[in-house]
Amino acid sequence: MAEMALVTYSEIALKSEPVRRHMERMLIDNLHYALMRSGLAGAKIRRIRGRIIIERVDGEKAAIVASKVFGVASSMPAVETSVSLDDIVKTAADLADKVLEGGQTFAVRARRAGAHPYTSKDIEKQLGSEILRRFSGKNIRVNLDAPDKVIYVEAREKMAYIYTRMFDGPGGLPLGSQGKVVALLSGGVDSATASWLIMKRGAFVIPLGFDTSPYCDKICHERMINVAKFLREFATVADYRLSIVPYGRILTEFIERCPRNLTCVLCKRGMYRIACRFAEMKDAKAIVTGESLGQVASQTLVNLSVLDDASNMPVFRPLIGMDKNEIERLANKIGVYELAAMKVRRCDAAPPKPTTAAKLADIKKAEENVNIDGLISEALAEIEEIIL
Repeated sequence: MAEMALVTYSEIALKSEPVRRHMERMLIDNLHYALMRSGLAGAKIRRIRGRIIIERVDGEKAAIVASKVFGVASSMPAVETSVSLDDIVKTAADLADKVLEGGQTFAVRARRAGAHPYTSKDIEKQLGSEILRRFSGKNIRVNLDAPDKVIYVEAREKMAYIYTRMFDGPGGLPLGSQGKVVALLSGGVDSATASWLIMKRGAFVIPLGFDTSPYCDKICHERMINVAKFLREFATVADYRLSIVPYGRILTEFIERCPRNLTCVLCKRGMYRIACRFAEMKDAKAIVTGESLGQVASQTLVNLSVLDDASNMPVFRPLIGMDKNEIERLANKIGVYELAAMKVRRCDAAPPKPTTAAKLADIKKAEENVNIDGLISEALAEIEEIIL
């Protein structure tokens, strides 16, 4: 039995043939890096139609690593055998011997790709009969609806693959296939989840944080770094960094020189401007935020349109139509909720009554009181970079 990991993808298979081949190569490159970073540098990866196979390493470890790579739909520790029905039945029954225990129920799920002198039902019937024969007297039964164990068989063009465990992958597209974006990363649940979602769509996320000291506490800074480290686990590159902009001075200028009810909108517009300048430096094509329509004062439809005016590139908002409960459930599912939900002190710069319907003319008039371009240039020159 050859131990390996079988990797599936879904969305990539829907692309035209040239695009599919390109994305398969990108996915393989990303898998190579993820495996190497996890100590599985000796892995050999090969491609068959509709599947990627990882060999020469521990199959279960490789499958777990692959399950965190964008573009992967699922990954399974598997064994390989010939497409002979006798070989399939023997190999699969041997695997069943290792995973089935007395008193348990099982099912066989088989599929074929290519031309074979047997059907999927033939595999299921013969393998099921062989397992029942081997476990005779051990109270092993077939249960097709809710079995304790499932024996999966994939008979493909040249070889067959058998497995009993399956790890769900994130799906989506290979990271980097859609270029680069800059994500405004506060470290909270919303920005963390939005960054992950845009990575799932194949965009390489460059995280950009803002240090709003003295208006925030140290935990806010710690949370931002922890969330960036979480994103790093999905970034299949050797050099991944969190860039943090010193933003306290700019925020102080807005507080002292502009109408107090406009502080939040002015603050966010300043962040947009910095993110766009930073994106140009990094050859990124868009900025990403965790904004959700109507969730807080600065995220009303009117205020979002005023924020967009400060950006000279597309602003992606993956969470725009989600409510807080939906966002938190998704954050929990992808594994970032505990990190991002750390309690931090409420921002001291927030006004008692922030505007929910800022007028662009009023905002621009307020900004005339502040040397925004100069402050932004100074902040960009003082960016702190943390290698993750």
